[in-house]
Order: sequence, then structure tokens, then C-alpha cells
Amino acid sequence: MSYRPSPGTRVLKMRRISRDSEDSSALARQAEALDGAVAGGRFDEVGDAEDSFISGAVSPEERPGLGRWMREPLWYEWDAIMVTSLDRITRNQTHWEMFADKCYRGGKDVICLDDPALDITPGNGRMIAYIKATQAQEYREAIVQKRRNQTQYYRDESLWGGGTWPFGYRPVLTEYQGRQRYKLVIDPVTGPLIREAYERIGVRGWSMSRLCEDWNKRGVLTSQDYQRSVNAGEKKVGAKTGIKGTRWTTATLGKILKKPILQGIAMHKGEPLVRDGMPVRWAEPILSDEEFAELQVAVAALGRHRAGIKSNASPMAGVLHCPCGKKMYENSSVGKLTTGEIRSHKYFRCSSWSNGKACEFSVSWSQDQLYVMAEHAFLAKLGNEEMTERRYVPGRDNRKQIKELERAIDNLAQSIALAASSAVVASLTGAMERHAANLEALMGEPFVPGRWEVAGTGQTYAGKWSTMRGWTERGPFLREEGFRLFVWGSPKAKGRNMTVYVISPGDVAERVSGALDGSLEPSDEEAWNLEALKIFNELLEEEIGQFGVSSSPISRELP
Repeated sequence: MSYRPSPGTRVLKMRRISRDSEDSSALARQAEALDGAVAGGRFDEVGDAEDSFISGAVSPEERPGLGRWMREPLWYEWDAIMVTSLDRITRNQTHWEMFADKCYRGGKDVICLDDPALDITPGNGRMIAYIKATQAQEYREAIVQKRRNQTQYYRDESLWGGGTWPFGYRPVLTEYQGRQRYKLVIDPVTGPLIREAYERIGVRGWSMSRLCEDWNKRGVLTSQDYQRSVNAGEKKVGAKTGIKGTRWTTATLGKILKKPILQGIAMHKGEPLVRDGMPVRWAEPILSDEEFAELQVAVAALGRHRAGIKSNASPMAGVLHCPCGKKMYENSSVGKLTTGEIRSHKYFRCSSWSNGKACEFSVSWSQDQLYVMAEHAFLAKLGNEEMTERRYVPGRDNRKQIKELERAIDNLAQSIALAASSAVVASLTGAMERHAANLEALMGEPFVPGRWEVAGTGQTYAGKWSTMRGWTERGPFLREEGFRLFVWGSPKAKGRNMTVYVISPGDVAERVSGALDGSLEPSDEEAWNLEALKIFNELLEEEIGQFGVSSSPISRELP
């Protein structure tokens, strides 16, 4: 049988606020009331469970603050739980019944300051408490529905409904239909950072890891940390203000750079929001459609360069290849000399060896020896050539938008045929006419294929090579620039004669362009890559054939 708390009872204070309608000051008001009640009742306070911005729909046992007091060993540390009102425990009638039953069976009581007569023992008191919990649940459900309606309204009116800001933007209060509403605008701090990312990755060919390293050195805040810093500066009540010091990573940066929000397009559940068959724009674009397309090409190319390469891999990972087409990997062994000295030997070998069946070219090459030969081969072929920068210039291709508009017009036509209200018919007809006008304008624009533009940098490969600090910089440079080095020699020959053949991006691109002869846009990656792979293997066979070696390369890596 439950009991009414008496002086000396071990009391657990419990506070909670939800995200729907309260600010953090409510926690302070609850604390003040609970402290006064504990002191006035001469109870023994054993703990203070706080759940900040936790919905009343979350089960008490699953909450971070209260949940740990509902389990061993803390479960045995208290005799009664004290709250300012019943809905601080839960706003779900099922959760309340389970909570009350567990407390009753455990010999614990509930002290509710706004309802001193609350009784969790079976009978009328418990029934009344259940009814109150039901009312709290109905209140919570009404709030949830209100927020859903509000979110839909914001979405329909291209307003900002709250949450984590898209990096590059921030919400500002503006007058809208006679009320203060938030709209997204380009942020003066992070907006230019998106432009910087585009210029460095999309135009100058930087890798994402290089940009992340630069931003981390400069102390550029990540998306959530920046928002928290702004919240702190503006002293926003109830908003998160603690900067965690999160560092930039290629994964984080990649997600940001791939989102169409950079074009000002509204997003919903990770996808562009579409209305009447067309993407909805809710802000000014940071990047134009052409710039965004150019950036996606550059980011996709970076992903191919790093495919299958671990962060702690050898600097030459993805650069060195065996004539069979597979990558070569760095290995090491430890041996004991006749003098008793222990010496470590580092070498490169074809990855086919790790599968238990080495290819016919598989042989271990000394790391030092291979580095010397690789440097000689690269500089002999390209040392005096000027480095260039390739920039993809998107064309004008309205075919996708034309199909979307045609589909939207068909959908509207079907909706008009089924509509019973003249007002609905008028609204749908107006949308159809707007789409028809846009469709006519798009169909009148000529198709212009995309192209690559190449410009000299004024620096030779040899000059660039001399500025890099060893292979820790040279290896990633070769990989990111698209160079592939093939190594072979005869294992039976004395001295293991070695040949290193360098295939550059230009070798492949030039032949691909000639083979396609303008029949295919470079942005059509699937068809472009198929032709490049074919030519890549042809180049390798030609070179291997000069040394009297018969081979059928199986490479799946493109320069």
C-alpha cells in the first residue's frame, strides 16, 4: 500500500520542458517551486532529474534524466518523486499507467505540487490521475497537430520553419502578410565560404581533404557550431549555445556541397521540394545552376580518386598499379641479418598476392628503389610540361525541365477533369498556363553541350615537384591529378630490371575526345568512362607490348 510522504522521506526532484511551447526559464521556475517544497516538507533530497527539451511523448524510462533513476542501482535511492505538475512526468496515458504501476509496486509515491491529493494506489485516486494523464496527452497531440499544420504552412509559403540552418544561409525575421516570419537569406559569414569551396574545388581543383585542413587551421566553425555561436551572441532563450569544437571532415563537407539548397532550392526529407512539378526556391542562390553542376562534377571526380583508399594508407595508394591492372600495396617485413642486426624491409607488391593467387607479374619491389624509378619516369615524361587547370563549363540542356513541365501539365489536366469546384478549376488552369508559358520558353532555347576548358598555370610539373615535401605530398598529388604508374619487370632477370610507365589524364582524355568526336557531352560520365576504360587498357597494352610482354589488363581504375 502506498503511503503519504513524511519528513525524512528520500525525495527525487524531477523537472522537464518540451520543445513545443516552453523556453528554458520554465526549468528555473520548476526548480524554485521544488526547492521550496522540499525545504518546507523537511524531506531528504537525493537527486534532481532534469530533461531539457524532451517531449512528453517520450517514456519516462527512456529519458536521459529520469530514465537512469528508474533503473538499478538508483531505483533504490529514492522513496518519492516530486514534480510541479503531472504532465512533467508524461503526457501519454499509457506511459503514465505503466509508471504509476511500477512506483506503486515498488513502494514509491508521487508528490504533485499542483495536485496535493494525487494518489497512485488503485481506486478513485488512480482513476482521476489517469484522466488527467489522458487530458495531458490530448493537449500534446493538439500541439503536435498544430506544429504540423504550421510546418505545412511555412513550406507552402517558402518560409523557414526552424531547425538547423543550411550551411551558407541563416533565417531572419521579415514582414510577411502583416506578421513577423522567418525567411532564409545568404549568411554573410558562411555564404562566402560556400563560394570559396566552389572556387577551390570546382575551379582550381583542390581536394576536399585539403580544404578541410585549411578550414580547420583557420578555425572555421562547422554548421551546427556556427549556429550555436550565433545563438550565444544573440542570447537566444532556449536555443543551444555550446560550441563543441567539431572539426571539418570530407564526409561533412561533401554532404553540404551536394545539396541543392546551395541553389536556393527548398529541401524536404533530404529531397528537393517540388510544387506543380517544379523545384521550389525559397532563397537567393549562392551558386548558379551552372556553378552547382560544375561543382558536382568536381566532387564526383574526387570521390573516384579516393575510392577504396583508407585514410592511413600509403601515400602511393591508388597510384601504383601492376600490369595485370590491380593496385599495388605497401607491405613490410622484419628480418635478422648475419650480424644479428634487426632490419625492416618495406616493399610494394601486386594486390593479387593477398588473394592467394598471385598474377604472373607479381613481384616485390623495394620501396626506395620504386620511389627513385617513379620519380625518374614522371619527370622524364612531364617535368618540362606546363601544368594546366581543367574547368568544366556546363552547357545548356533544358530536356529534364521540359519533361518535368510536360508531366506537370498532364497531371494538372487530369486534376482539372476531376475537379468539381469552379474555384479549384480556375486555380489549376492558372498553374497550367504558367507551366505552358515556361515550357514554350525552354523549348525555344538552343541545346548547348558542356565542355572542358584548359588553361595553363605558368608552372611546370618539375617546378611543382620541387616544392612538395617528399612522398607524403607527392603521392596524393599524383593520385588527385589522375596519374597512374604501372610497374613491371622480370623476376628472373638479375637485378630485377624495372620499368615504370606513366599514364596521365591527358593521354586518355585526348584519345577519348578524338574517339567521341563531340558526339557525347563530357558530363555524361557513364558513357565517357566506358570509352576511357577501353582506351586506358589499349594504352597499357601498347606500352607492355614494346617490352615483349603479353598481357590482358583488367583495370577498373580510370586515370
